[in-house]
Amino acid sequence: MSPPCNLVVVVKHLSNRTRKKGIPRSVPWSKPDIGSNERRAIGRVLRSGWLSQGKVTEDFEKELARTSNARYAVVVNSGSSALLCALLAHGALQGDRVLVPDYTHVATANVPALVGCKVFPVDADLRTLNVSESEIRRLVRKVRPKFVICVDVAGMPNDLDLLSELADEFGFILIEDGAEALGAEYKGRKVGSVANTATLSFHAAKLITTIEGGAVLTNDTHIAEQCRLIRNYGEAPDRKDAYTTVGTNLKITDVQSAIGIAQLRKLNKYVFRRNMIAERYREALSKWLEFQEIPEYVTRHPYMMFVTLANSARTRNMLRQYLLRNGIDTRTHFPPLHTQPKYRSVCSGFPNSTYIFRHALAPPIYNTMSDHEVDFVVSTVSNFFRR
Repeated sequence: MSPPCNLVVVVKHLSNRTRKKGIPRSVPWSKPDIGSNERRAIGRVLRSGWLSQGKVTEDFEKELARTSNARYAVVVNSGSSALLCALLAHGALQGDRVLVPDYTHVATANVPALVGCKVFPVDADLRTLNVSESEIRRLVRKVRPKFVICVDVAGMPNDLDLLSELADEFGFILIEDGAEALGAEYKGRKVGSVANTATLSFHAAKLITTIEGGAVLTNDTHIAEQCRLIRNYGEAPDRKDAYTTVGTNLKITDVQSAIGIAQLRKLNKYVFRRNMIAERYREALSKWLEFQEIPEYVTRHPYMMFVTLANSARTRNMLRQYLLRNGIDTRTHFPPLHTQPKYRSVCSGFPNSTYIFRHALAPPIYNTMSDHEVDFVVSTVSNFFRR
């Protein structure tokens, strides 16, 4: 997918700029952008005397729903808690079968496992790094799951229309683990506004942060109401000390929500900046590395991560060590589920997720990453391959 024309102009300007003298001492893999707006917002909450979940959190939920074009946003204390709320709100029970990607953070599988569900990993697509659509189709027929959880790897949406059609055909509930996908768009629609239930994470490394936090996005009134009950011990909002469902304490604080509001107002700027950095990486490093393929249905990639693929595991490992020696931090996401002791006995044979994990390397990308830092990463990678 071609970036907007104004983005191309800015990217070319970025790539043609004369590099400043000297080099950065180090470049972190990620770094949160906490500025004066966030500090003032925190100060207002502290002075108010109400620190736990309250009015500020309600305001954060309204702004998040509006930004995502979703009817409802229910904010909780982590992305894992958001996934837990979504599953329980949809009626997950012990013994239910759940398909999850093999190539994902272990939390995607651990949450349904905590509920007592039976987890079935699904191999990845070598091009998009998201779950393999053909494998989903095959396993849906074989396993007959109650839930399918798709993960937007690096923030890039899955083919949600296709998965929704499969959900209608086979009767499963689709939940989108969009922990990395705030700011993404699928066919011009924002993640969270499509028919399925989606979850977000506001961990410190994500596009926006509340330090720790997450949210459920849904257009379904019942699901939103259930999520609110579940995050507050199951207590009915209009009946004090009346507990109408099983829940626990998954609440966030107004201090965190104040940070979230300030961060959310910078989301478009953050996504734009990350696209500039990603385009610079693509232009400069394509002769040596491959990248996550962006299908036509993705109209906006937020680039929570930028994933490169080396031609061999040895090259990837050598490159990572070379970058580290030069002060550049990287990540090798994600150890596939089938390699984890907890899930090894229930699955085997995942060539694509195994290949991706052995070859993938995520260089630094963050909201305040400077042109100078981007150039330093590019030149250091280039020097490695030119040696």
